[in-house]
Amino acid sequence: MSLRVPVIFRALGFVLCIVSWAFASAQNKCPDNIGFDKGNFDGWECFMGTINKADYSLMLSPSAPSPQRHLLIRNDGGSRLDPYGQFPMSCPNGSDYSIQLGNSQTGAQAERVAYSFTIPDDQNNYSIIYQYAVVFQDPNHSADEQPKFTANIYDETIGDYIGCSSFYFRASANLPGFKESIVKDSVYYKEWTPVTIKLSGMAGRRIRLEFTTNDCARGGHFGYAYIDVNQNCSSPVTGNVYCINADKIKLQAPFGFADYKWFNADFSQTLGQSSALEISPAPAPNTKFAVEITPFPGQGCLDTVYTTAVFSPEPLVLKVNPSIISCITTGADLTAKSVTAGSGSNLSFSYFSDPSQTVFVPQPKKLTVSGQYYIQAENAIGCTVSKPVDVRIEPLPVFKVTNPPSVYRPATIDLQSTISVSNGAVYNYSFWQDSLNTKEVDLPRAMTKSGTYYIRGENQLAPECEVTQPVKIVIKDPLIVPPNIFSPNGDGINDEWRIPQLAYYPECVVEVFNRAGHLVYQSSPGYTTPWDGKYQGKTLPVATYYYVIRLNDELPNLGGSITIIR
Repeated sequence: MSLRVPVIFRALGFVLCIVSWAFASAQNKCPDNIGFDKGNFDGWECFMGTINKADYSLMLSPSAPSPQRHLLIRNDGGSRLDPYGQFPMSCPNGSDYSIQLGNSQTGAQAERVAYSFTIPDDQNNYSIIYQYAVVFQDPNHSADEQPKFTANIYDETIGDYIGCSSFYFRASANLPGFKESIVKDSVYYKEWTPVTIKLSGMAGRRIRLEFTTNDCARGGHFGYAYIDVNQNCSSPVTGNVYCINADKIKLQAPFGFADYKWFNADFSQTLGQSSALEISPAPAPNTKFAVEITPFPGQGCLDTVYTTAVFSPEPLVLKVNPSIISCITTGADLTAKSVTAGSGSNLSFSYFSDPSQTVFVPQPKKLTVSGQYYIQAENAIGCTVSKPVDVRIEPLPVFKVTNPPSVYRPATIDLQSTISVSNGAVYNYSFWQDSLNTKEVDLPRAMTKSGTYYIRGENQLAPECEVTQPVKIVIKDPLIVPPNIFSPNGDGINDEWRIPQLAYYPECVVEVFNRAGHLVYQSSPGYTTPWDGKYQGKTLPVATYYYVIRLNDELPNLGGSITIIR
């Protein structure tokens, strides 16, 4: 049976992260799987359908979760980015699972997920905080035809929606806080932003969360959402638990709101007006604090959050490598065990890019921007401590390799001389016979053999930051031109058959034959003693003889004639 649902919340695509917190004690039990922490949709209702072109109502029917319309996404540290907004598809609060509601296909599709739960009878001070990031395609239709996102909080007990907790965006290029995608025209997005749903004074009531997406009514433009629920039913104020070795505490309110105001327990004193409140020395156990959080216009309800300082005798030890140097290609991995080696056991870590620790690092496994980051450790008791780490991202080497001019033996080529650097950088170089850099060149400054070789340049601070470039060298063999006549008559002029170029071929063998094919001369390897026109010490007659010169195993033999005159 289909449900005709009036359109209430309008936005094209909506990346949403819900963080469910009961503003009560840490012992409160969260609604089962409200944060998709089981890695499935247990407890959630799923719907699929279409938007009616005639009256713009949604025709939704209950369905099993569909991977094409209700996709479960495991948190991978933020490496998967939205294709249009280029922000992480998973919520940056570190929870394990997200879902994608809807898709980038068209066809007037509509989807919904819903979750119902009962506020505990003893919890009159109760709120839900969710974060959202919006992505939508703007076809510039009439308002009711635009792709939309609807977020409603419904009080099932009294049968009505909760006013300030239900709001909508309408697809428009002029929405405050939105940016236009650089990937596709007319696609707009808004990065992660939190919203508070105030449920105070509603103990015992049955509440229903509804999140809905739909394409444009004409069917040609898409709208979708990512939803990530962080299963955390303690106070959203963190840092209230401090361990025995702490000399101060730093209370952290939910990030991303317009204004903050901290108070003491009876609201007689204002303690601070930022998202974080640092108290030194650490307050006495059971000291109470309150923070009033004001959302941006149209993005939730004014709320007051309470927390109590808790002392734990358990020490918390966090050791952080003060600096990390990595290559731009791999990035720096803040989650690597080597970064926090020596820290206590059973710690959970969070990663931030700002000193107040309100901006999560979206991809802590692959940082590609240099700067100071912050690692926060939390133990099982709830104590937290943070330390900075300086990250330096090194670029790939930039150098030019130029093929050198060819040379003749015995000249050699210096591979180092083929390298030029225009930016003044200094790199470490190595020289290889193959492109995989498995066989190193023995004498790169005196190359004696033609071929293609490979030069690897390494960043001195990050050796894994390397570039390999080929270089082609040509070393030519000297041209051998034996004289075709000589006169061994003892006058001291041209008495020997001299071939100077053979000095470059120490392995050569020279053989001379008479007209009958009999060998009359043979050199030992090398031609260090030129032929004097004799055979076995006897002068050979004037005649034409024939020679074969074997230079080496790699070059062809040379042959020709030589004439003796007197």
